[in-house]
Amino acid sequence: MRSMQNKSATAALTVLLVCAACGMAAAAEKPASLRIVARPGLILLDSDTLDAAGGAPLEIKLEPGEHVLRYFPYHTAEEWVHRYLVYPFSVGSDGHRTIDLTSSAVFTFRTDPQAAQLRYRGRDLGRTPGKFLLLGGVGDSVSISLPGYEPTVVKLDEVLARGSREIFRSLDPRIAGIGDEENLHAYRYQSPVRKLLVPDLMASFATGAALLALGAYFNKKADDHYDRYQRLLGPSAREREYSATKRNDRLSKVSFIVGDAALGVFGYLLVRRFIFPAHKQENMSDERLRRGLSMRVTTRGARLSFKF
Repeated sequence: MRSMQNKSATAALTVLLVCAACGMAAAAEKPASLRIVARPGLILLDSDTLDAAGGAPLEIKLEPGEHVLRYFPYHTAEEWVHRYLVYPFSVGSDGHRTIDLTSSAVFTFRTDPQAAQLRYRGRDLGRTPGKFLLLGGVGDSVSISLPGYEPTVVKLDEVLARGSREIFRSLDPRIAGIGDEENLHAYRYQSPVRKLLVPDLMASFATGAALLALGAYFNKKADDHYDRYQRLLGPSAREREYSATKRNDRLSKVSFIVGDAALGVFGYLLVRRFIFPAHKQENMSDERLRRGLSMRVTTRGARLSFKF
């Protein structure tokens, strides 16, 4: 029984401490004050409508935090303001802020090219060209951006100091990113003749031509030995000529096959270098690479093929 009473006392004490802490926190959040130097027009502070018809400054108490002031000036015969002022602001606990609506002005924005996006105090104003009601004298700025162009910023106080409300900006094109340096390919012009005069191409071509010539030589010797074989009558002499004929014939076939393979390598390298260079091959998909240029060497010669 005594244990239950102790638990109840502890719970009550905890509730009292929590309430006291909440009360102290609420007491610490003192209301802020806002002074509005008004102009004739309609003022909305968050969801409250303020009377600014007389033009006298307004003193308002408000909760600390984020607020939005909207100002709709009355149109006159001299000026028609077709856009109202939206001014988000914040004020701290027991803070004080002054918003001078007499420093509001209509700014005209033009850009080259047009249709640039304008942003003011975190909100989109619209696109150029256009006229917009903004508040000066508070150090605010308007950012101008357009895809493909470098963004720029306009400081309103500097514009007002020049005595002009006309703002024109010529936007600079944005330089596209070129990626990592290791992926760059430097291009230098090389004549086709100089492209051919490289060791691998020249070696494969010279080897193929020499082996084909050697194959023709061995083939001619095989024919000569065979002619002598047919004219001779002695068995031993005919046997020697027949063996020489077979030997030169085999050497001729081997020379022709290896020569064809060397010329096939030359053609393969030539096509890869001039028609499908390496930087183009890197951009192809794996499947296209598997279907691309290939070379096959058989006992009858070399063959190049390209699969579509």
